[in-house]
Amino acid sequence: MQTSYISTAALRNAPRASIIQLQQELTDRTTEVATSRHADVGLALGRSAGRTVSTRMDLALLETLITANGSATARLSQTQDALADLETTASEMLAALVALPPGNASATTLTTQATTSLDRMADRLNASDGGSYLFGGLNTTEQPFSRYADGPEAAVEAAFLARFGVAVDDPAASAITPADMADFLANEYADLFDDPAWGASWSAASSDNIVSRIAPSERVVTSTNANEQAIRSLAMGFTMVAGLSFSTLNQATRDEIVRQARLVLGTAITEVVALKGQLGFSENAIAKANNRMMLATDILEQKIAADEGADPAEAKVRIDLLTTQIEISYALTNQLSRLSILNYA
Repeated sequence: MQTSYISTAALRNAPRASIIQLQQELTDRTTEVATSRHADVGLALGRSAGRTVSTRMDLALLETLITANGSATARLSQTQDALADLETTASEMLAALVALPPGNASATTLTTQATTSLDRMADRLNASDGGSYLFGGLNTTEQPFSRYADGPEAAVEAAFLARFGVAVDDPAASAITPADMADFLANEYADLFDDPAWGASWSAASSDNIVSRIAPSERVVTSTNANEQAIRSLAMGFTMVAGLSFSTLNQATRDEIVRQARLVLGTAITEVVALKGQLGFSENAIAKANNRMMLATDILEQKIAADEGADPAEAKVRIDLLTTQIEISYALTNQLSRLSILNYA
């Protein structure tokens, strides 16, 4: 018969090894009670863990898109406010052109209002959301619109001088006939608001707008730019009154400019309204996409909870059992530590 020997140290250390495992499990069960989620999802689900990882990736994509849509919505809202102000400015100018009687005093008043309108237009078109210019198109880092005095004025005066042989503020300009002015406005002047002159004097914006992904399979335009026809028409209408020296021209020629400016500004207002409608379509598309994605995130969160969820009640029962086991292990270790060969009979 063969005998084996068990030392007192071996007996004393055996419960200690189990305590470490019990404490780790106690930590995991405590986490499950607090979060209602498996402490180790991979261990709990095994090969099914890949499914919940894929679900979480889908959820993260939707949450990212919803956040990005918030930025796009804010940009569109600020752009709509700017366009609404431009529409108001144009309407006020048009009303003044219709209401003010002929005469030098009226001409001076109209010129002042048109100059103010151009400045107000530049302020609105150069607005930013704190990090990018609203009317820059894809070129969001460069101020998109030039103030009249910073370039466009020189181009207008050069075209005027080339056509009539006199400067805009030269008293000799009073000899310009309505027919000559109408021809100038339809040709040399109109060319200043078409490419390439428009880009050289007025605008540094990109004609391509920002296209945002607002849903996993949906994209819409979420910006506009200072090269839109509505913007060109507004600038053309205001500049007719502000830049062609009303007070120098004869009354009949002034009347021709006023007539043309009414037509241009009336068209510009219609174009601004249409542009607001395009941006409104994008705002509506984003709102609908957000509603769909919010519903989808709710479903995905429920699916994740079902796959990864742990029963807090079951975890609490297990915590009580583990606590008892640990207390017994500590007590047993204490008893074994008291063993001594001197106590053996």
